[in-house]
Amino acid sequence: MPTRTLRLLTATALLAGLGAVGVGAAPALAATVTYQADLGTAFANPERGYHNRYEIINDPAVNDYVNAATIPGFNPDLLDRTFTRAKSHGNTLIHSYVHLDKYRTQPLPQALLDNLTSGLAAIRAAGLKIVLRPAYTWDGYVSVDEAQILSHIGQLNAVITANADVVLHLETGYLGAWGEWHTGGLTNPSSVEEAPARYRIMKKIADTTPATIPLAMRYPIYIKEVTDPTSCVVPGGCTLTQAQKDRISFHNDCFLADYNDMGTYDNPSWMGWYYIEQKKQWMYDLATSAGHNKMVGGETCGADGYNDAACVNAQTEMQKLNFTEINEDYAAVNTDKWKAANLAASGSDPAETCFVRIKRKLGYRLRLLDATFPTTVAPGGGLSLTAHLTNDGWSGLIKTRPVYLVLDNGTQRYNLPVASVDPRTWLAGASTLTTNVTVPGNAVAGTYRLALWLPDPNAGLQPRPEYSVRLANTGTWDAAKGYNVLSTSVTVGACTGDCVAPSAPSALSVTGVTNTSVSLSWAASTDNVGVTGYQVFRDGALAGSPTGTTFTDPGRSPGVTYQYLVRARDAAGNVSAASATVSATTTGCSGDCTAPSAPTLSFSGKTDTTVSLSWTTATDNVGVTGYEVFRGSALVGSPSGTSFTDTGLTASTAYSYTVKARDAAGNRSAASNTVTVATDATPQPPAGLVLDNFDGTPAYPSAFQNDLGKWTGANCFLDGGGSGVVTAGALSLRYNNCGWFGSDVGVDLNAYTYLVIRVKGAAGGEQTHFNLGLGGATKAFADFTLDGGAHPVITTGYQDIRIPMAANGINRNSPSQLTMGFWYGGNSTITIDHLTFQ
Repeated sequence: MPTRTLRLLTATALLAGLGAVGVGAAPALAATVTYQADLGTAFANPERGYHNRYEIINDPAVNDYVNAATIPGFNPDLLDRTFTRAKSHGNTLIHSYVHLDKYRTQPLPQALLDNLTSGLAAIRAAGLKIVLRPAYTWDGYVSVDEAQILSHIGQLNAVITANADVVLHLETGYLGAWGEWHTGGLTNPSSVEEAPARYRIMKKIADTTPATIPLAMRYPIYIKEVTDPTSCVVPGGCTLTQAQKDRISFHNDCFLADYNDMGTYDNPSWMGWYYIEQKKQWMYDLATSAGHNKMVGGETCGADGYNDAACVNAQTEMQKLNFTEINEDYAAVNTDKWKAANLAASGSDPAETCFVRIKRKLGYRLRLLDATFPTTVAPGGGLSLTAHLTNDGWSGLIKTRPVYLVLDNGTQRYNLPVASVDPRTWLAGASTLTTNVTVPGNAVAGTYRLALWLPDPNAGLQPRPEYSVRLANTGTWDAAKGYNVLSTSVTVGACTGDCVAPSAPSALSVTGVTNTSVSLSWAASTDNVGVTGYQVFRDGALAGSPTGTTFTDPGRSPGVTYQYLVRARDAAGNVSAASATVSATTTGCSGDCTAPSAPTLSFSGKTDTTVSLSWTTATDNVGVTGYEVFRGSALVGSPSGTSFTDTGLTASTAYSYTVKARDAAGNRSAASNTVTVATDATPQPPAGLVLDNFDGTPAYPSAFQNDLGKWTGANCFLDGGGSGVVTAGALSLRYNNCGWFGSDVGVDLNAYTYLVIRVKGAAGGEQTHFNLGLGGATKAFADFTLDGGAHPVITTGYQDIRIPMAANGINRNSPSQLTMGFWYGGNSTITIDHLTFQ
């Protein structure tokens, strides 16, 4: 009887929440242990966090950049292969360029490849990992032959593959300034002719690197270009596998420079016109086909268009984008603000500087809530464990790694693999780990530590503790062993006494809620000896230990939803499996209970397959964080701004839309007014003599020819490098008191009566914003005279504006060039479907 009492007391102490390392002197047969959170320490963990910039290739014979004075923004220790600065900051990541300037027209020398190999060995020796980016220039325009690029990819990736254990990911590089896919050959996103080469480069990188290495691209539009099967224009077909597409991720190299992140989100594309908010949403939604987070990282720029002194935007965007890593060396205009911003405690985050909060929350931050496991196991028998975890970071693990339960008594250590568990599924928020492993039949009897071990998957790095994942708990991390201790006293040996756990409670239900309490009941469990009580868990934490089958949980917050489950226990300390989980929401409200005002919705444009919407800004007592757009009852978009374009629609079809505003507390406004829009009919080929219908043949503006085979072009517009952009067979010209469009005619027009412009405006009324010239007549577009004496009026829907040429003084014998000038003080966008003579 004294032994039975001792076991019961031990189990009770465990269930009261003692830390796992100091579990108690006498083992119970089963226990549920709750663990103390470490919410404030910004400790190091592999494959996430701030990175520091170094030059990993340090041989001046093959790298002209080894002189720090020639590289703006670099520290003088960039050649230090012990990485003292990075390690002193508690960082586990290094970033380095692979400079290829000297080799634009020749193979890479073996000396460069050998030096890269030795640099990666230094990374391994230091216990770090590296992000690499090949580039042909530091700044300025560069163009390298595609065949040469493909050859260099093969050479470099042979070294990278041999050292893949220490390569966190690759930034795809090679093209343009800094290898960022701008300012260089093959970097015009409006060029469908260049798209196949970009695809082949990505395919070569993917084919010549292991499946474990993510491939990060700078621009969302290029991510779509290479991953969206509808955009394939490669003559031989697009052959990236789904597994390769799952590796393609995002590095934002001008994070928070301005609303567009310095061009990251606002570049045009030959694939169509996409709003900035759409491209941002693509990145917010970035995930593998299995639903895991992808690598997202980068750096800030030498600009702070957001003026984020309060560190609101940095936290919001990093959370939305599931940021894993970012450069702490660049740019000080932003990182210094983060260091100076003092943040108040919020939720589970303590008071700290913004810089430290980012340091803690970049990537994953896994924390144990509780674990249930037997504390006596037999050799050859099973060891079952259920653990509740939460991820306080902004992302899940990007790269998979094994999970082990470890039994270790200092002499014997048994690493028990947890099969069929992928820790990449532990995304931000709560997760559950359930497993049953087998203790080796030859296990030596004795008292062991039980630990959770998440080592590196590479055999050479697996024994090294600096490459293992540390959990955010107090008193559980063993830095020498690299594992997280769940208990210090699990007995391996034959079970004696009562070894049978009760049955799981059933029929758990919510019997009542108030604004501060939740009441529960359940059906009684059974046991071979007898059930002595129950454990009620709220959101993974022990909430109470009643002896009966009812429980009221007091002290709750109003208007909050809680998750509950129940376990039964017996006098020997055996604990049952968990009941089903139920949810309960308390009544009333606390905190921010005020919903935003309802927006006023209108439509701003349409085509045969799209509807563009805009709405007034909603107001809120704290602040509006975004909007939800509904087509009928279906949610079709969640933009942060006040506009949205719904795509992929059917021609000549009516659609109804509403919008709701939301705030940070999750309050939604009432729905806006309903707007019903009918898409345009499928466009018909224009009649008459076509000057240009912008159908891609020839391509505008890259071919600089219209449909008459004459010169055409533009400048000073806000998109397409000044030339405007062609989307869905129409030319969009966005202007702000500047813009010129010209298209040579150069043929006799006496057989035609009208100049016909099929056009629409973003807001309507744009006819006063520009002039039009043809055949010696130039006047404001609004001043042309139409049949019957009316004048052109541009609306938000397409219409054919038919200008009689003779009546407006246009010389049809020598029409010369059709021009448009946008220097009349207006700012908007007009979209031209076609220009014809009829």
